[in-house]
Amino acid sequence: MANTLPKNIQAKVKRIVFKKAEEFGYMECSRIDSGRFLDSLVDDPEVGKVIAEYKPKERVRTYIKDGILNAYTKEATKKTLAASSPENVVKVVFNETASTIQKGTGKQSGLFVLRSESGNIYVVSGGTVLKWETALRKALEIIANEPNLTIDGKAPSICLKLSLTGQSLTEADKTHISTAVGAVGVKSVFCDA
Repeated sequence: MANTLPKNIQAKVKRIVFKKAEEFGYMECSRIDSGRFLDSLVDDPEVGKVIAEYKPKERVRTYIKDGILNAYTKEATKKTLAASSPENVVKVVFNETASTIQKGTGKQSGLFVLRSESGNIYVVSGGTVLKWETALRKALEIIANEPNLTIDGKAPSICLKLSLTGQSLTEADKTHISTAVGAVGVKSVFCDA
């Protein structure tokens, strides 16, 4: 038994799972429902049964969960974050018009540096509500690594753009995060699908 799915089979199974996840409402379902959905994928003749031809049966569930559904979640999060441009975030949060002068790539994906017409520098860092600390760390790292972003001893203003995709967040949860990051002068906005 081969342990790797051929590329064409990987792509086909991924498309099927993404379609089923969209139809099921995977991003909005509870843990119990997501477990049931995962069970149904393991038993699905187009998904789990196909993967079982290439992987040991005990690894099929893990492959679907860690390989395919995590990719689906990341893609959905990216879509949610992309719905609101960094320029719009600066306009809404800081009431200034600014243009992107730098865009993060790779592990810095979702990170934007902007300059306003008045010369102010802004860092907008995107991430998920569950990992807002990672979005904050990315913003702080770029400021620490690029001293030219600090003008006359003033560090850029930071705003975290956080995806609510799949999260049921109460107003109290949002207030808690906003208060926590606000204590160090950071703003936050919440994006929903």
